[in-house]
Amino acid sequence: MSLSSLLSGLLSDSDQTTESPVETGASESDAAATTVIHECRNCGTNVSAETTRCPACDGDDIVTYSID
Repeated sequence: MSLSSLLSGLLSDSDQTTESPVETGASESDAAATTVIHECRNCGTNVSAETTRCPACDGDDIVTYSID
């Protein structure tokens, strides 16, 4: 099995609930907006704020980082 076939199979079976970092702040013109990232500590997958178990590795150690 080729690597591209393997990766295609893995990606097509993956859960589509991973999300990009979310910008928070008072307004778009606010230069001090904070980025909040929810991430699986086991594999590094970005997840939503409501996620309690990682869809990629089934880990339950989800952390939240706020980046100013």
